[in-house]
Amino acid sequence: MNTVEKSRQNNFDFVRLSAAFAVLISHQFALNARPEPVLFHRNLGTLAVLIFFSVSGFLVSQSWRQDPHALRFLAKRFLRVWPGLAAVTLIAAFLLGPAISSLNVKAYFAHPEFESFLLNLQVWKIRFFLPGVFKENSYPGVVNGSFWTIPLEVNCYVLLLAAGCLGIMAKKWVAVLAIIICGIYYFGFAADPTDYQYHYALYFFAGVSLDLYRRAWENSPLYLLAGACAISLALLYFGADRVSMLFLIPVVAIYIGTRSTPVLSNIGKYGDISYGIYIYAFPVQQTTLWALGKDFPFIPGLVIAAMATTFCAFLSWHFVEKNALRLKSYLVRPEKSPTL
Repeated sequence: MNTVEKSRQNNFDFVRLSAAFAVLISHQFALNARPEPVLFHRNLGTLAVLIFFSVSGFLVSQSWRQDPHALRFLAKRFLRVWPGLAAVTLIAAFLLGPAISSLNVKAYFAHPEFESFLLNLQVWKIRFFLPGVFKENSYPGVVNGSFWTIPLEVNCYVLLLAAGCLGIMAKKWVAVLAIIICGIYYFGFAADPTDYQYHYALYFFAGVSLDLYRRAWENSPLYLLAGACAISLALLYFGADRVSMLFLIPVVAIYIGTRSTPVLSNIGKYGDISYGIYIYAFPVQQTTLWALGKDFPFIPGLVIAAMATTFCAFLSWHFVEKNALRLKSYLVRPEKSPTL
């Protein structure tokens, strides 16, 4: 979902785009009041989000190592996350909402839910409802159901920044030891092992660890992949399925991402639309279900929603996100610092 500008000679665009569409497909089931597809005891959307966090940790760690400056780091993360989020929030609040709300326009804009929804622009806490919108849908009222992960990822950025400023990122073994201790606590002793904040943070920092030790495995990545698969299968055998995925998902996602496969490595040639797919899918899907009705056939509805979401994501990239990322060129950095 979140990344630095980089050479396109890899498969990361493909990995993120696949994850974004996996979230869309999984949500289409939920929004039609159907059970979501399940793999490894997790629904498809959850697995996709774990991939997002793993890849994000890997790439954002790389960004910090290449330019370890706190203000520039924060600016880059802001320019990647906020403009797209702000655009879809304002479009939903000022265009979509009044157009389809069951309330009249005056009542809509006077309703407390409208003002509350705009607080999404602050990122830290997400509001999901607009007054009178989608109340008759099978998944009633929720406008932006995917947004809940964004504050979690921002928190991961802040933790990584703190680790960088404290010098922990420069001491790889300390960083990895801290992650191991947190993982042991979370999986073994946490009172609420379903706490999403800690769960996804572990995958983010698993990606960070793979970046920190990249030189140790990049010349023989198949050994890393085989080792991760072996450990994961052993843990599955002993019933530790939640821990096993922490070994498997980040390694598989980053292994595929760091390859350069013909066709797949050119997926982002015309735009990095994965973030746009992620943030526009839910409101687009809810809108299509509102317009087409609950009894509309599932597969045609999914295709229409996917096509409409892709169109919105394409516009988001070319008119909002790409232009925002161009502002990175105004960030002051040393002459020899790599261009991110």
